[in-house]
Parts: sequence; C-alpha cells; structure tokens
Amino acid sequence: MSQDTTDLLKVLATTLLVFAAGTLVMLYAIYLLAQYGANLPMVGALPLRAPPELVPLLAESRVFSTLAAVHVTASGLALLLASTTVDMALLIAAKAVAVVIAALLGFAGGHMVYLQLSEGAALNLNPLLPALLVLIGFLLLSTVLSVPALRRLGNLRFVLGIAAIILGPLLLIWL
Repeated sequence: MSQDTTDLLKVLATTLLVFAAGTLVMLYAIYLLAQYGANLPMVGALPLRAPPELVPLLAESRVFSTLAAVHVTASGLALLLASTTVDMALLIAAKAVAVVIAALLGFAGGHMVYLQLSEGAALNLNPLLPALLVLIGFLLLSTVLSVPALRRLGNLRFVLGIAAIILGPLLLIWL
C-alpha cells in the first residue's frame, strides 16, 4: 500500500471519528440546553428525539452513486486525453467526496450511539449501506483506479478510457 493510500485511509478514519464524536457531543449539548435552558430563545426548537432525515436521504438519494458514475465517465475521457490538470482534478474530487461520505457516516454513527445511549434504540446500519458502498468505490477511484494509476498502463489506457465511458452510464443503472 502506498503512502498516499495510507494517508487517505488515516484521513477517512479520522474524519469518521471526529464527526461521530462531534455529533455525539452536539446532541448531548442540545439535550442539556433543552433540559436546563428550555426557556432560552430558540433552544426549545432544537430537535432532540427525531432522527435526522438527512442521513437516509443522502445515503439513498443516489447523489453519491451519480457522482461515482460521472466520475468514471470523466475518468474515461481523461484517459483519452493527456492533461495532468484533469488527472489531478479527478483525483482531488474522488478524495474529497470520500471524505464527505466519511463525515456523513461519522455523523450517522454518532447519532446512532446517542440514540443507543439515551433511548436504548437498536443500531441499524442498513440505511447506510449504499453510502458505505459508494465510499469504497470512491476510495478505489482515488487509489487503484485513479487516472494517474491507470495512465501508467501505457496504450492500454485508451481501451480502459473507452470502457470507462461506457461503464459510467451503466453504473447509474446498477447503483
């Protein structure tokens, strides 16, 4: 495993843990504010029991799978061209989306721990499975299947580029 991959995995793990801890602290701060400062302006309006609808909405909305499909198609185009700037832009985009998904999963994990500790709710990771799969996909797109890595294959990159252009739209159907 290269140093870049190791660093990316460290960033993803740290992001997940920081967002999980931040969510847990935030929810307990909201709980304490609601308990002891409910008559303060706007504190009573903070949601306590309702699970955030944003996590399943983002995980199941196909936003990230659509980005993955577009990224694969754009990677195919980049393999047919010779542009270091485009290669770097796709690599940075893949890493950035992976970090955003890790933050989303960290938020969901922190919220689930909060619900487990405060209400004894069962942990259900099924709604997060699509986001986890797309995270793995973007991890691959930013390491093994990145344009700079595929460009090292010489003229085979043209075949892979055409295959990626065809595979991109098919991913919309499969994901």
